[in-house]
Amino acid sequence: MKKTLIIVAIIFFSFVTGAKSSQAAWELIKSDNASTVYYLDSHNIRHPFSDTQTFSSWYGNDKSKIVKISEELLEKYSLGKNVTMRPGSYLIKAQTSPTVYAVEQGGVIRPISDEGIAKEIFGINWNQRVVDVPDVFFSNYTLGKPISQENDIPNNILYYDTNKKTYYYKFNDLLQPFSSLTALAQNGYQIDSAIKLPYTLTIREKPIVARDKNIFNPAAEPITSKIDCANKKLKAAFIFVADKEAKPEELANVEKIKNKVAERFAWATYNLAEIDLDYPTTVIYDDGYILNKQPDGTTEVNNEVVNNFYENNADNFDFVFIWTDFKTPGEEENEIANFTSVTNLQEGVGRNRLDASRLYGSTGKLKGIIMMGNINKFDPNTETGSNSVLNIVLHEIGHQWSAYVGFNDGSNNPNLSLLRPDKTHWSYYAGFISPLGGSGWIDNGDGTFTSQLAQMSDGSLRPYSNLDLYLMGLMPYQFMPPIMYVEPKTPGETGNKIHGTAKYVNVDQIIKTNGQIKCGAPLSD
Repeated sequence: MKKTLIIVAIIFFSFVTGAKSSQAAWELIKSDNASTVYYLDSHNIRHPFSDTQTFSSWYGNDKSKIVKISEELLEKYSLGKNVTMRPGSYLIKAQTSPTVYAVEQGGVIRPISDEGIAKEIFGINWNQRVVDVPDVFFSNYTLGKPISQENDIPNNILYYDTNKKTYYYKFNDLLQPFSSLTALAQNGYQIDSAIKLPYTLTIREKPIVARDKNIFNPAAEPITSKIDCANKKLKAAFIFVADKEAKPEELANVEKIKNKVAERFAWATYNLAEIDLDYPTTVIYDDGYILNKQPDGTTEVNNEVVNNFYENNADNFDFVFIWTDFKTPGEEENEIANFTSVTNLQEGVGRNRLDASRLYGSTGKLKGIIMMGNINKFDPNTETGSNSVLNIVLHEIGHQWSAYVGFNDGSNNPNLSLLRPDKTHWSYYAGFISPLGGSGWIDNGDGTFTSQLAQMSDGSLRPYSNLDLYLMGLMPYQFMPPIMYVEPKTPGETGNKIHGTAKYVNVDQIIKTNGQIKCGAPLSD
């Protein structure tokens, strides 16, 4: 399959398929013979405003964008869900119930526990924000988690940090500053609608400088957690970060590597898992918030590059690979690439559950970010060079599950003999070979052991070991054979042939220390 590239610079281009050029700018439509106004989304689906109150929460009294069209043309646009009250504009309640709710993206409503909480968050005049929603329209909303603490600030609102004296948009518990009051107004906000509190939350560096389609979107879907334990059908995206100009030969080398990953991953997992890399590679240039030049001549890539990516792409990826045309910090032989864990629910692998996805613009699907660094340090044009970089790719993917486990040896503390001192790679003395370490020792029967790894060529590909496959959730524990490692006669002994004693670990010992492999419950908010 032919791969393509998406070029992303400071300006992003989007296209509405199936719309005539004269209709592409249409935002609000209504028929000649009816009063209902519709918001036309980027997929040409029309969403009705249930009443004038809902319309004004988004557009105020501005009806200049409404385009009147014939009923015949209106019917050609598919009908979508109703537009709900804009988050942050009002608090709402049903006409027949006293419960007051804050509104979040996609019509999610969060009941406010008591008047004291409402006053702390929304101010002394909080009740002036409350509007009644007719019971007949209340089914447009989805019930969310109650607001029971004063620092539980709803999402998708205009937030004013009283300490920093700055206005922010709050999305998925991350604050993004407005560059000016003009930018704030371009996104349909009035400063008197801001929630004013002294709490400093996590802040993005890149400001909002103009109208943002992800902020002003009456058809936005609710923010829902996508965190999972996917292990058999994975999906990854490639990002190429260029300092000044992406060179064709560098992009071509990225594509050569990308075109081989799926096949090699399936091979390394013995076809127990697959990874989809068909999504076009995205090229991103620095906009002033992505790169930091370091004194040592390297360039650091900030989190903003991934946030930037998710502003324009769906949250469908388990892994994001970042390639550059410059040297990044830590690009040495012992750290040629690195893995940043973003989410983890898998239990039994020696890791804690984790969800840091909001820091990168994901709502949980993203498991890890793999910084491959400078493409020019790899040579995918030879078999040895290609296999070398593919081993690194497999290594970094494997870090989602390996190598973190100790085992029970009857003592009070876990035995870490299968791990290197960094506790994130398999030990040199492990009796298996894996992209994450191990030497594959052969017992010579005379108290010596010979390294299989030393007999392999430099470019030999390494499949995942049985232990890796078990930790990935691909091999049932019932099928796990004993795991051998060598206890060297002389601590720290190295070489192609060493003296020592064979030791064996069974899967029950690993389970006793780490628990069984299973997908844990999502982290509570």
